Amino acid sequence: MLIVKFVLVFFLLGLLSACAESIFEIQGPEMLASPAGSGSAQPHLSISADNDLVLSWLEPTGSRYALKFSTKQNGQWLPPRELASGSNWFVNWADFPSVVPIKGNLWAAHWLVIQEDGFGYDVVLSISQDSGNSWSEPIPLHLDGTLTEHGFVTLFPMLSGIGAVWLDGRNFIQNGEFAFETSTGELLGMSLRYAQFDANGSHVIAQELNDFVCDCCQTDVALIEGDALLVYRGRTIEEVRDIVFQRFSDNEWNSPEVLHDDNWVIAGCPINGPAIDAMDSNVAVAWFSAATDRPLVRLAWSDNGGRDFAEPIDVDLDGSFGHVDVAVIGDDQSAVSWLRSEEDGLSLMVRTVHNSGEMGPPRLVANIGSMRPLGFPQMVFDGSNLIFAWTDLSDTQHVRTAVVGITSP
Repeated sequence: MLIVKFVLVFFLLGLLSACAESIFEIQGPEMLASPAGSGSAQPHLSISADNDLVLSWLEPTGSRYALKFSTKQNGQWLPPRELASGSNWFVNWADFPSVVPIKGNLWAAHWLVIQEDGFGYDVVLSISQDSGNSWSEPIPLHLDGTLTEHGFVTLFPMLSGIGAVWLDGRNFIQNGEFAFETSTGELLGMSLRYAQFDANGSHVIAQELNDFVCDCCQTDVALIEGDALLVYRGRTIEEVRDIVFQRFSDNEWNSPEVLHDDNWVIAGCPINGPAIDAMDSNVAVAWFSAATDRPLVRLAWSDNGGRDFAEPIDVDLDGSFGHVDVAVIGDDQSAVSWLRSEEDGLSLMVRTVHNSGEMGPPRLVANIGSMRPLGFPQMVFDGSNLIFAWTDLSDTQHVRTAVVGITSP
């Protein structure tokens, strides 16, 4: 009997060791020379199905702001190109522009413009048919014309054109006036909207996906087996603000579903949206929650294209500030990044996570150099490495970039 017990113990230890050894390992980080200039901020990273990697950011030029971008080739960023600039742009740390390779030579970009009365702001869209070498005149992303806020946009490939989702304030307008409640006392809030454009920039369709969502948390979309899966922070009348997902399949959007019942009740927007990534039928969603005053970063995994998700894995419980990103790096693994509060400021962290719940150790990517958030660090996986971009304040405000290697055990 004693021999059997020893054999069983060694067998179990072997299983645990094999599981631990299956965790992908992190190498680095290695700093990349950033193409962004002094004062730059609000970075956004995009990667196409063909592994075209695009970094965009905002940079001050006198009394104006310019939207600039660069592509990565042979391990380095090419000289930056200026897409557009303006003196009436809405610039803030939470709601940032993007430049996104859509499909082939088709690219899209968006930025935010302050309305003439200065009360709200609008989103404009520009399209390139030649991989960013030339751009169309900006066109409105939305056509409501209300003096409200519009933003937190995600652009993505949709059929043969461009899909866009964003947060929209038009429902606050009641009988021509801005209001927080209807005439019968029903609470009003931001809605989630979707629009589709063809390759020439013409509106194909526009619709409301959800009429009551969290006010200013980022949205994100992943493409999965021909479908699109959208994640965002929802909102209920009781002020529960948990993560919600919706699928675009068979040419229509399905009804919203709560990803997990964190039951985070908070009376204001936490400005902390979710992130999603997919590879084949593997899907990972990461998000921040502080239900019961317990700040943490969570990850939910699906191996059937996002139709079902396993119970969430708690990725960080040690001073998490959120501002997450996620990348699927293998059939059963992902990498999660987030900001962690330290005594001397915020730190950008990353760790690998197996869908079984096993995790590699958290690794430091960079010290941000500030106690307050300066944006949302970006992370993408190019098939071999994780590429990072963030706004740094350790010396002067500047968009920095780095590479973190991923190796299989």
